[in-house]
Amino acid sequence: MELQELLENARRNEALLKRLQAFELQLLSAQNWQDFLTLLLEALPSQFELDAVSLRVCDPDGDLKASMLQSLDIDQGVMLNQIEFKSSMPVIKASAISPPPPWRSGLGLPLMRNGEYLGVLNLYSSNPQRFQSGMATDFMQHLAAVIAACLVMVKQSEQQALLALTDPLTGAENRRGFERVYSREWARGQRQYHVFSMILMDVDFFKKVNDVHGHGTGDRVLKMLCKTLRNTIRPTDHIGRLGGEEFALLLPGCQPDQLLSVAGRVQQAIRDMVVLNDEQKRVPVTASGSFMSVTPRPHQNLELSQIIDHLDGFLYQAKAQGRDRFLDASA
Repeated sequence: MELQELLENARRNEALLKRLQAFELQLLSAQNWQDFLTLLLEALPSQFELDAVSLRVCDPDGDLKASMLQSLDIDQGVMLNQIEFKSSMPVIKASAISPPPPWRSGLGLPLMRNGEYLGVLNLYSSNPQRFQSGMATDFMQHLAAVIAACLVMVKQSEQQALLALTDPLTGAENRRGFERVYSREWARGQRQYHVFSMILMDVDFFKKVNDVHGHGTGDRVLKMLCKTLRNTIRPTDHIGRLGGEEFALLLPGCQPDQLLSVAGRVQQAIRDMVVLNDEQKRVPVTASGSFMSVTPRPHQNLELSQIIDHLDGFLYQAKAQGRDRFLDASA
């Protein structure tokens, strides 16, 4: 009987090792947050007969969360509900943990990479005997080490990809990056009949700012504008620098009856910006713009350039009417 039990344990361990190796290869092939998080939060439970997993990560500067939000669309972003982003957290050892209900047992696995504590992966089961104090966790600790390494690699990969899609001065998406976001949102809208809204804006008298106060002040205006916009809109919204002082906002799920209010908040936030010139004197800043809601339809293909051209006509009208105003381009 003892020999039979040993053989059964050996077979189970061999089968577990094969699953771990196959899963590790999948993890190592992940190049973006969608692939990595799908494997970790969806494939891991199904492949290892878990009821749920959760991830807590150290993210003192918010860079990790920002990277994920930048990479994932709204549909994929629901995975972030299974992740806690902490400014700091105590280091733990691999051990059984008390799980939240309705789970009956749990295992906490520290994520370490080159001596750096990245966070903890929690595994949950409805079986009260699945994870117990004193149990061997060698296999799962090895998996946790691979997950930690992949977390770092995917973060670096996403950072490199983001550089090609980001305006270096303001941190907004460049034209290429904004076109990618638009294409993704358009495709999602076709699948789900999902509305999104867009705002096009242009800083008023920007050439005069550069001529009178210098290009350094002009750069400060653009950087402060993007910082202000980020603080005004939602984390899931997108800011694109289309060129010079022209910017666009893409607002997923923003309904037509909400858009006027959003545009008003954006306009007022720009008016309230505090930008100082080299003599530490405030430079007043306003913007003119236009806005519209878009509902993608099946078998339709409306290019970003077509929407920008349409909005640009109303933006020109806003400037002709005295600037510092946003016009509804939906009509």
